[in-house]
Amino acid sequence: MKLLDRYIFKKFFATFFVVLTITTLVIVVIHAAENVSSLKKHHLSFHEVFHYYCVLILYIVNLLSPIIVFWTTIWVTTRLANRSEIIALLSSGIGLHRIITPYLIIAWLLTGANFYLTGWLLAGANKERVRFETEYLGMGFFVRSDYVQLKVGTNQYLHIAKYHGCYNIGYDVSLDTFKDHALIERLYAKKIEWQTTDQTWILRSWQKRVLFPNHEALTVGDSLTIPLAVHPEDFTINPNLKDGLTLPELELHIQKLIYKGSASVRFFIAEKHIRYMTPFAIVILIVLGFLVALHKPRGSVGRRITLGSILACFYIVLFLSAKIVAETQSEHPLLDIWLPNIIFSILCIAFYRLVPK
Repeated sequence: MKLLDRYIFKKFFATFFVVLTITTLVIVVIHAAENVSSLKKHHLSFHEVFHYYCVLILYIVNLLSPIIVFWTTIWVTTRLANRSEIIALLSSGIGLHRIITPYLIIAWLLTGANFYLTGWLLAGANKERVRFETEYLGMGFFVRSDYVQLKVGTNQYLHIAKYHGCYNIGYDVSLDTFKDHALIERLYAKKIEWQTTDQTWILRSWQKRVLFPNHEALTVGDSLTIPLAVHPEDFTINPNLKDGLTLPELELHIQKLIYKGSASVRFFIAEKHIRYMTPFAIVILIVLGFLVALHKPRGSVGRRITLGSILACFYIVLFLSAKIVAETQSEHPLLDIWLPNIIFSILCIAFYRLVPK
């Protein structure tokens, strides 16, 4: 490794770790202050709370890394430019491409680390975080109470008009069975209830219609226990559950939800695209940060830091907007998730043309 590479590595990682540590600690303190009443209410031990915040720190570090990397790149490069070190390197015959090489090495190292962390390593830690937040803090959990449709068998579909997850009860239920694309049986009930002890579903005030070519048979009753390959979790959505899955597990879960026809699959599809998009965002943000810092090498530090902050906020808004669109009713979630990277790649090209060579 050349002296130039070691010098930039030292400057970059020293700044990166200091900024990341301070930002993470501030967020943890604010989080603890906001949730102290919930923690006291459940009479949690110090060990449980400490373990949760250790896991939360890992999550925050991984979440903040791309933006902190961007700010770090602008700060380090701006300091080098203001001390005329960039100009000295260019004057000595070292090209711009050689100066940016250590930045690219750092970018690919962080990209690989981020991909491994989000794809495999952090899954176990995130399961603990999601469990704690759902059980004690009431975070990241909501119930879909509107129309529900699920595929529960090869030719069976379950329809529920209203479902209340807090009681595991659904209303206006119908179970349709098809054969050769024709309806042959419909089981209707006013209410469906989940029995926790038996792990079964019970229909209340039900009627069953069996359709024949020339007639139909009708059966009614007050209570009926039915076997369904459905769990109450299939009717509720906890978007943070996706954080606890490795990439292979995430892919299998997506296939399972697609088979059942669950609308919550959009959250997990968006998460899969985000895990592939985020590592490349680190490369793009480092390159853009380098070019922003060199845009006016003799300009003020504050102006470039301000520009970098505006671009960082712009990226966050773009990312959150794309994520919301992909998780709602987007027809092209892959394009929506990658849109921030595409836009910032174009910005990289624009700044590259403006940088004095």
